[in-house]
Amino acid sequence: SGKVPKITVDESQFECATIDQGTHEEYNFKFKNTGDEPLMIVNAKSSCGCTVPEWTKEAIAPGAEGELLVKFDGSGQNQVSKTITLTTNTEAGTETLTIKAFVTPKNPATTAPTS
Repeated sequence: SGKVPKITVDESQFECATIDQGTHEEYNFKFKNTGDEPLMIVNAKSSCGCTVPEWTKEAIAPGAEGELLVKFDGSGQNQVSKTITLTTNTEAGTETLTIKAFVTPKNPATTAPTS
């Protein structure tokens, strides 16, 4: 038929401000089905357990919009980048979103060790 759903994301990468380690951060990726068949997000998987995606399980009609909420728990330190891979029924089959943050360690070493 040649008709396929197509996902168009407002922003495929989100950069948090500098956050303290352990600070929870959330971001809503907004997207639209710009194709001509209903869009399904079959799965959304993060590159690590510290980032949890939540998404609409229902089909998104052509022209309709949806959201994918990503919760990041602030783990890691310094510059971190987390990838969320969406498994969809689009022609490509997968879409990738990224969330980045600079995480300040909770207990930075304030004194040099004594010998």
